[in-house]
Amino acid sequence: MKFDASTIRNLIIDDCANERFEWIEESSWEDDGKYSYKDMIFKFDNKFYRVGFSRSGSYYSDYYYSYKDWGKEIECDEVEKQLVTIEKWIKV
Repeated sequence: MKFDASTIRNLIIDDCANERFEWIEESSWEDDGKYSYKDMIFKFDNKFYRVGFSRSGSYYSDYYYSYKDWGKEIECDEVEKQLVTIEKWIKV
């Protein structure tokens, strides 16, 4: 679903929820070399949506955030929370 980018940007930066938008949770930053990525979940009209964004730079300098490049609208995926079981090999 498409949303007004400035509304989502305000939700990310300032946690500016209103009667229709509610911040739910966000992931930790995942580092991938020069870039870091993060997802945020918000609620809109009783449905949940995910928006992802990135940052580049360094802890010692200013970061540049990808949401600064968004146009007027941003596409967000509708999501639902589910329990996921993962099978993997562990040391015994």
